[in-house]
Amino acid sequence: MLKRSMAFAALAAAAVLSVQALAQDSDEALKRDAVSRVADSHDPALSVGIGRVYVKQAALNAARDLLAERGHAAGLSKEAWNRNAAQWQGAERELMQGVDELIERKVANGAWVREAWSQLIAQTLSAEEADEVAVHFQSEGGQLQRRVIEWFVGELTLQTYTFTDRLKYGVPGSEQEMRDLQEVTYERLFRGIQDFTSYPGAMKFASTDPGVKYFKMMAMQGVHAVHLHLEEAANEARAMIRSRAAFADPYIARAKVAVGAKG
Repeated sequence: MLKRSMAFAALAAAAVLSVQALAQDSDEALKRDAVSRVADSHDPALSVGIGRVYVKQAALNAARDLLAERGHAAGLSKEAWNRNAAQWQGAERELMQGVDELIERKVANGAWVREAWSQLIAQTLSAEEADEVAVHFQSEGGQLQRRVIEWFVGELTLQTYTFTDRLKYGVPGSEQEMRDLQEVTYERLFRGIQDFTSYPGAMKFASTDPGVKYFKMMAMQGVHAVHLHLEEAANEARAMIRSRAAFADPYIARAKVAVGAKG
C-alpha cells in the first residue's frame, strides 16, 4: 500500500508540474504573439532611410580620408590629388566596391528594426500590456498615434547624427540615398489630426500605462537600438574600406606619373 501511495503521489506531482509547464508555455506563446503584433504594426521606413544615408556617408568619408592620407604619403599635392581628379575618382569607386551590397544586406531590409524593437517590447511590457498596445494600434486613433511615435523616433535618430556631424546634407556620392530619405520623410510626414481629443483611446494611451511606458521606451531605448545597429553596419563598412586600401595604389601611381609628365 505504501508503495502504491508513493507511486500515486509521484504521478500526481508529475501531472501538476506538467499542467504548470503547459500553462507557462501558453503564457509565453501569448506574449510572443502580442509582442509580434506590436512590432509588425510599425513602419521602419524612416529608420531604414536614415540608416542608408548614414552608412553610405560613413563609407564615403572613410574612403576619402584614406585616399587623402595615402596620396599625401606618396607626395601628391592637394592640387593634384583631390576628389575632382580622375584618378582619385577611380580609386574611390574601387574602394567603395561592396558597400551598396552591405547596405542592402544590413540596413535596407527593415526586419532588423522590428527585431530590435521586439526585444525591447518583450523586456518592457507584460503580455497583457503588449496585447493592449497591439489592439490600440489597430484603431483609427491608434494608427495615427503610432505614426507620431515613428516620426518622433526618426527625428531623434536624425538629430543624433546631424548634430554630431556624422550625417550631412550635400555629401557627394550619397545623393540618391538622401533623395530617398527626403521622399520617405515627406510621405510619412504627420499631417493628420493632431488633436486626439476625439479619440478616447488615444487620450488614455497618451496619459496612462502602457501607453506612457511604451512611448518612453521608444523615445529612449528604441532610438538607442537603431543607433547600435547602424553603428555596427557603419563600422563594417569602414573596415571594408580599410581592407581594400591597397586597391588605391595603382591610381595613386598613375597620378604621380601624370604630375611628373606635366612637370
